[in-house]
Amino acid sequence: SYVWLLKFPALGEANVQAKAAEFGVPPGRIIFSSVAPKEEHVRRGRVADVCLDTPLCNGHTTGMDMLWSGTPMITMLGESLASRVAASQLTTLGCPELVATNYQQYEEIAVALGNNPTELQAMRQKVRLARATSPLFNIGSFARHLGDLYLRIWDKRARGQPNDHITNTTQRTLPSDRLLCTEPLLEAVSPDEYMSRLMKQQQSVPAWKTAPSNF
Repeated sequence: SYVWLLKFPALGEANVQAKAAEFGVPPGRIIFSSVAPKEEHVRRGRVADVCLDTPLCNGHTTGMDMLWSGTPMITMLGESLASRVAASQLTTLGCPELVATNYQQYEEIAVALGNNPTELQAMRQKVRLARATSPLFNIGSFARHLGDLYLRIWDKRARGQPNDHITNTTQRTLPSDRLLCTEPLLEAVSPDEYMSRLMKQQQSVPAWKTAPSNF
């Protein structure tokens, strides 16, 4: 096995190699690579068998890049937002079995995949297939749900209702005549066309839909 890391400053690389040697890791088993352009970065991610996420500060964009490349990612659930991002990504992708709750489980998942080629290939296939069906990479669905949340926030404000949590994010609850942005605007159109249509619709919004003066 090899550990593949991003290049450190020279002193950092030497320290990592020295610490690895203390644990009996043979020389040459840790490889450092330079930063690569985005396309190459994602493409070379496919070369790795498994991505070992950093527990204290997860790989946010890097995690998405690795999963998009079809490479399984192992993470450990932490207590801060930065240490729980990868767990959210994997859960949404439908791969919660790659989320550990402690360091021992984190190691056990990695060792199991490293020692079982059949299990590793099955997991890689699962990640690759999940990209096409999971909400994690469904940008259209994400945009529609986020837009609906904004509209519901605006509606509460326009009605003079107090701030509150919105917990039901899976169902549109506003009647169509109360929406500032109706369903036709959710079609796949260019950003310029979308904004043009939105501005035209907003020009005809009744006065009661405008924000309170103290907004």
